[in-house]
Amino acid sequence: MLRSVLRSFTFSRALVILFAALGYFFVPPVHEGITVPLSESVSWVTSIWYQWDSNWYMSITSGGYLWNPGDQSNVAFFPLYPLLARWLGILMGGRYLLAGMLLSNLFFFVGLVFLYRLVRQEFSEAIAGRSVWLLAIFPTSLFFAGFYTESLFFMTSVATFYYARRGRWATMGAWGFLASLTRITGLWMVLPLAWEYLSQRGFSLKKVNASALWLALVPAGLATYMFFLWQSFGSPFAFAETQVTGWGHGFTSLWRSLGRDLGFLLDQSEYWVIYEFAATALLAAALIAGLRKLRGSYNIYMLVSLLVPLFGGTTKSMSRYLVVVFPLFILMAVYTKNIWIRYSVYAVSLVLLAVSTMAFVSGRWVA
Repeated sequence: MLRSVLRSFTFSRALVILFAALGYFFVPPVHEGITVPLSESVSWVTSIWYQWDSNWYMSITSGGYLWNPGDQSNVAFFPLYPLLARWLGILMGGRYLLAGMLLSNLFFFVGLVFLYRLVRQEFSEAIAGRSVWLLAIFPTSLFFAGFYTESLFFMTSVATFYYARRGRWATMGAWGFLASLTRITGLWMVLPLAWEYLSQRGFSLKKVNASALWLALVPAGLATYMFFLWQSFGSPFAFAETQVTGWGHGFTSLWRSLGRDLGFLLDQSEYWVIYEFAATALLAAALIAGLRKLRGSYNIYMLVSLLVPLFGGTTKSMSRYLVVVFPLFILMAVYTKNIWIRYSVYAVSLVLLAVSTMAFVSGRWVA
């Protein structure tokens, strides 16, 4: 098991580093992705990953939270990842960016281990190995290498489901707490986890006992962050207010979200919409295919992962959000038993990973 995971981790990260170097040396930079200057001195190998949302996480890591009502503010970003990067960065003499990237790669590896073990409980070793590899080379898997929360959320969410499947509900709750302290999406995991709990009891309420209370730890991560915001700024919903007033991410209908982004493509030639629509379509197709192949809790998790961004007003970043939705990659592994289909998927994924990585490190928007 460890050999298979280590092979996928090592090869995929080597490819990402190669693609990043090609982007640095051969793609003209645009510097659109840097809004907060990086104070620490680092080599280009590290600094090229300091793009876009990394700026926000670094502002929290190095200076703490600030809230500017009515404007974009770093309270929109959840605390666990920047807090861990700060702690390790202090131990490394203030090298926060390097500390965060080391953590990202560590969390990604541990997450792959959990994924392999989770898949192996229900499928063959071949499918478990393919699930890990397909996720590792997914076009937006580049974010597992950077100063982003993808790795931490991937690890905590897969671990949460892993322990839920084993019926270890206290451990599940602890990992779920960490997941919802990392991203708002962690809160919604309580829905598929509750389904998993009930399914293991034959959906009989008579078999529900005190162990169900551990599910409350999942939203407790968000509650902890809200308590901090209330104590610091007088508003427990500052993170949501900032999303609405600063980024325009308010609750809206699914069709309005799709129509809005389609307008960006047709009227303003914003081609990122194509990428995000493709990711949205992929997850929607997986939902249909998963009805026959996956557990109900996994399908509910994919449904939540699809609807939460869409009801938030946009498909933007869907391709990045998609990379942590692990049931998708289990399903892809199941449907790539044919060698020709398998290597075709590998080829497309690797080409898109190369393009995405080179675009990202040169300062262009990816997801």
